[in-house]
Amino acid sequence: MPTLIYNPGAPDEQVFVLGDAAVTIGRAEDQAICIPHRSLSRSQARIEKSEGRFFIVDLQSKNGTFVNGMRVQRKAIRSGDTITLGDLDLLFTADADTSSEPLLRPQAIRPLTHTSIGKLVGDTRPGGRPSAEDRLQILIEVAKLLPVSDDIDTLLHKVLDLIFQILNVDRGVILLINEATGRLERRAVKTAHAAPHDEPIYSQNIVDYVLRNSVAALFADAVLDPRLEAARSVVAQSIRASMCVPLKPKDDVIGVLYVDNLHAAHIFTEPDLEFLVAFASQAAVAVQNASLYRRLERETVERMQLVLDAKLASLSGVVAGIAHEIRNPLNFMNNFAEIAAGVAQELSEELRAQGVRLDAGALAQLEENLAHLRDSMARITEHGRRADAIIKGMLQHARRPSGERAPADLNAVVGESVRLARAGAQGGDLDVRVVEAYDPAIGPLEMARLDMGRVFVNVVANALYAMRQKKLKRGDGYAPELVVRTADRGDHVEVRIRDNGTGIPEKVAARMFEPFFTTKPPGDGTGLGLSLSREIVVQGHQGTMRVESVEGEYAEFVITLPKPVCTPARR
Repeated sequence: MPTLIYNPGAPDEQVFVLGDAAVTIGRAEDQAICIPHRSLSRSQARIEKSEGRFFIVDLQSKNGTFVNGMRVQRKAIRSGDTITLGDLDLLFTADADTSSEPLLRPQAIRPLTHTSIGKLVGDTRPGGRPSAEDRLQILIEVAKLLPVSDDIDTLLHKVLDLIFQILNVDRGVILLINEATGRLERRAVKTAHAAPHDEPIYSQNIVDYVLRNSVAALFADAVLDPRLEAARSVVAQSIRASMCVPLKPKDDVIGVLYVDNLHAAHIFTEPDLEFLVAFASQAAVAVQNASLYRRLERETVERMQLVLDAKLASLSGVVAGIAHEIRNPLNFMNNFAEIAAGVAQELSEELRAQGVRLDAGALAQLEENLAHLRDSMARITEHGRRADAIIKGMLQHARRPSGERAPADLNAVVGESVRLARAGAQGGDLDVRVVEAYDPAIGPLEMARLDMGRVFVNVVANALYAMRQKKLKRGDGYAPELVVRTADRGDHVEVRIRDNGTGIPEKVAARMFEPFFTTKPPGDGTGLGLSLSREIVVQGHQGTMRVESVEGEYAEFVITLPKPVCTPARR
């Protein structure tokens, strides 16, 4: 049976059985033979069978495909040929003994996972202590398991999980320096056995020694080690052996990595310390990258906000100028309309008083004309006031929300907004069943409380309006229901406000966040509420706002806000 052998003769040799079906090779996970090596293209080459022979076909790879050192596009291969893909060599053989190999689809070569690292540690030699070669391999694979991320706490817990698989430790803790206070703070803790929450989990003397000297330290027998002088924390916690290394991505210490064993002295060796130092260096770089990633993200948002502020300041000036120019003639129109309506009313009363002197037909005609005049003046006044409301909305929309951001209870803000919206709703006779489910896991969230309250009030008010319209059509057979929920989603929180009203047509949903777009009749809305609300959420709080709806059944607004992420400090 033909086979393809990766690293022939090496401890990590991999044998792939080839069948009649074509087999693709590359670093992408959807390849039949996946080798996650950076020198390979996502889809590098294909091995196919034709007329009883096997051919290697290059799939327009970046580094090319070679057979016995010669670059090829498509070439027949024979037993013993060496196929070079990127920096990797694979041996093709047509007569290898593969009776022990599965005659199935080739297996992919994957990066080591937590489980495979544990297997590597346990299978290396008696006692489960990795050899020097295995330690190097583990460090290489650990680097793959510590990707760049802005979630530092998750990263730190992953570091401790890996250490517990590699070394024989009972407790581990990672402490990072708080930039504001300059003090160490516990950020991740892991113990082999359950322990009371308030129980100490590291020796302050050992940590202080490492920080003071900026060195990695091994305490083979912590109780008898002269450097600790029988420290109280060591004796009280029954620490037998310990290792502690500084987290130094470059020159500055950003924290420490501490592990210990409570059952046996001399369980850690110098090679263990060297290994932990190398491991901590990788972890420190990952933590710093996470910090830089978060800082870059924050600075990017701040730069975007500065640009936005400049644009809005310019827009606000233009809108204010336009509003001033429009308001002057608009005020004259409104005032003269009211005066004209009053004069028309006086003329009507005077005509009625002089009715005996006028012809009945002429009097009726004059009364009708005056009635038309009064009605026209009323319409001018009504639309003038609406135009004035639109101008106010324009000014409000052009002005960026300026509320101070401070920690606030999101659940309390949402609950209060629901009550305010219901109290201020027109047609308060609507009997709405309100279902509220607030996630208690949501802690204080940094927000502009008044601005976000305005968003929730606006969304609830729209929901009440939609349910009122449906009630007018359905009558008593319809039961209005408003469901308000909050949820903690890890890196963000989510607020869902759902009503079973008229729903939102697809065409309307596509435009509903546009300024001045409204489906309400004149006088009921300006079309600026949802536009301004989305600006507060997206631009003011770096969140998201979207709507999910089925016309005639329901509409649900989904608002997400990012949770603050703590970043490690430098010293």
